[in-house]
Amino acid sequence: MEGERIKNLNNLLKPALGENVEIIDKTITNLTQPGENYLSDMLRLQITTRNKDTKTTNTEYFVAKCPVIDEKLPKGIADDIYRMFKPEIAFYKEIIPTMQKFLKEHGLKEVEFFPKLIAARYDLDGKEEPDGDAVMILENLQAAGYSNADRHKGFDLDGAKLLLTDLAVFHAIPLAIKQKDPELFKKTFVDKAFMPKWVDNPTAKGPDGDHGPPQIPRTVLKQILTQDSFCSQHVNKLDGLMCIEEEGFKTGDSFRPKPNKSAFSGFVHKDLWLNNTMQLKNEDGEIIKNKFLDFQVYSVQEITADLIFFLMSSVEIEVLEEHFDDLLMMYHKHFIKTLEALNCDIAPFKYALFINNLKQTAPSEFFHIILMNILVIFGKKGQKANFEEVKNLTMDDIHPIARRKLVFLFKLLIEKEWYP
Repeated sequence: MEGERIKNLNNLLKPALGENVEIIDKTITNLTQPGENYLSDMLRLQITTRNKDTKTTNTEYFVAKCPVIDEKLPKGIADDIYRMFKPEIAFYKEIIPTMQKFLKEHGLKEVEFFPKLIAARYDLDGKEEPDGDAVMILENLQAAGYSNADRHKGFDLDGAKLLLTDLAVFHAIPLAIKQKDPELFKKTFVDKAFMPKWVDNPTAKGPDGDHGPPQIPRTVLKQILTQDSFCSQHVNKLDGLMCIEEEGFKTGDSFRPKPNKSAFSGFVHKDLWLNNTMQLKNEDGEIIKNKFLDFQVYSVQEITADLIFFLMSSVEIEVLEEHFDDLLMMYHKHFIKTLEALNCDIAPFKYALFINNLKQTAPSEFFHIILMNILVIFGKKGQKANFEEVKNLTMDDIHPIARRKLVFLFKLLIEKEWYP
């Protein structure tokens, strides 16, 4: 079945392999288990090639990314699955080269936290409108020793620090381009941002049939919060937090690029959780390198939204409880360090302004974080996330760590007065 997903593989890989190289054998299998990726199918591709001139053979390993086939996805998301390939291919072919060139022009080394794109196509007939035959071929990071962290655990303190260092650099480079060359920033980042087709089409259907996201029963969330003595005193604020992002989904505002909202309006991944990263470890099991993956729904919005979503979705709860403020300071330190290396004015990005921006954006990520933690990240391993069943969730269906993260995040927003 997997082998049938990639048609005309020879033609797709010919530019990368060379005209005098042919594929004589291939094996295509699932790379990830159900539930590990919810917007795409990841396939492991092993090919045997032969050089027509020398007759020598070679075995190469790649990863193929194809549109997910899942009838249980909300219609609004399913309709956009194919369209997500266009911005992602543009990311590898246009955005990464722009970032790397900018770094070199300022005497800095290229960043190494992106995988290499080998080949890509939108369709088979050259219309450049992605369909079920859209595919991206990427380097196989597993073959190079990289792996995903356990999504039911998250990154420990050292892992979180390394990932946040890379994230700070990832955010700083486009903002430096924005400051120095606004036209290049608009052309490269703003104009390429992903937009669901229903956002500017009032007659289209959104993720839940009416432009709304999957609904989590608030009564269940309140049950969890009332078990904590502090949260129980403020549980009436939950409805307001949930409504912020739900309204953003319905109006499409959550997806629209906002390049001029603040100094921190920059390039954001918008889906940066641990399964959209891979790490290389040394012999002692310590993370030494990281790669960011899955650039399907990126946009130009507040970079602090990426930051809070990554922390709450991907870092061990014990680390968050003990080191949350330290991690914010560490991220900001590397963010400023990168801007300084790129000769930028750092006055608009002082720590107090950074925290104030986080105060504005964190509440708008509350629903996003809770939905992902409950339905995807702490969903049962080996099973695809079932968006249809989320409205029937009970407290017992929610993983204990997802409950702890809900309590921690809610308490954080109230205690720090990061609440509108």
